[in-house]
Amino acid sequence: MDISSAGGALVISVLRLLHIVVGLIWVGAAVMMSFYVEPAAQRSGGDGARFLRALYGKSNYPRMIPLAAIITTLAGLLLYGMMSYHETMNSAMGMSITLGALFGLLAFGHGFFALWRSAGQYSDLVKNGAADETALQALENKLRRNGRVSMWLALVSLVLMAGARYISPLFG
Repeated sequence: MDISSAGGALVISVLRLLHIVVGLIWVGAAVMMSFYVEPAAQRSGGDGARFLRALYGKSNYPRMIPLAAIITTLAGLLLYGMMSYHETMNSAMGMSITLGALFGLLAFGHGFFALWRSAGQYSDLVKNGAADETALQALENKLRRNGRVSMWLALVSLVLMAGARYISPLFG
């Protein structure tokens, strides 16, 4: 596809919109969970644990985060593939986008391998109601720890990409 045509511009615009809006949902949900929801749930004792279990067992939250991560990553990879080598490697803005993409891929990979399986197990245990408290608490701790790692990786990615345009004058 010729990206200089009207159709190409539309494709790029839709991909950028998806990448930005859905990426903000992904990173925003991770930040909210890591900084506000989980600490409040932890300080609330049994009520907080019941809230987290309802969140994972009776809402779409465990499916929303991976879906947002997949859409963001695919749109980002397509956009990155449309950039020229010169844009990505010979400018401060391109290097910032490249580093942001690397951190985004790390966040995606970490989330996929260290977080999503545990979130699915936790969700299944909560829905079935057959899990013992020790198993649930162990999974809650694993989710909290790995969620923070993925959140920081995604947050660094967001800052690098959102700030790419403003980094160029500093180093260009």
